[in-house]
Amino acid sequence: MKIFDYPETKIIGKNTIIRKLEHRDLDKSLEWLKDPLVNKFLSQDFATLDKRQEDDWYRFMQKSKNDLAFAIETINGYYIGNCALHKINWFRKCAEFGIVIGEKDYWDKGHGSEAVSMVMVYAADKLKLRRIILNVYEYNKRAIRVYSKCGFKLVKVLEEDHYYNRKYWDTYIMEYRSRR
Repeated sequence: MKIFDYPETKIIGKNTIIRKLEHRDLDKSLEWLKDPLVNKFLSQDFATLDKRQEDDWYRFMQKSKNDLAFAIETINGYYIGNCALHKINWFRKCAEFGIVIGEKDYWDKGHGSEAVSMVMVYAADKLKLRRIILNVYEYNKRAIRVYSKCGFKLVKVLEEDHYYNRKYWDTYIMEYRSRR
């Protein structure tokens, strides 16, 4: 039994909807994770991920007491990405955050910013989390702007921590602290 659960209904913003990730989302999600233009921004390389592994991950997430995975939709219900709170530590009231807008036609349209903001409010108000951290690569300027806009602050730089495109890049550790 989980000590928490997903919102009873969708979280509806101005242009974006957050809902529980469902099994029907996995095929599209797998397609995004394997796309090199999307994958280069993710915390690990999913190029060889297969359907069975994605199903195993989904089953794990459904049973987890310390993880919540959400689907991101446009206001008219078009599925465009995922986000999640991982490794929730209920005693310390902290978690890790990750997000992907897989539908590239929806990049730079504000859905990522709105999704991040909505999940941070949910994490603070409903889950009573006080601190959320994330990792982002220095070349992901768009994400860094989004996170900063949503209240994340740079707390640490792991110099030349990530190898991509025949070059070493810094990894930024950013943190959101709830004011609630």
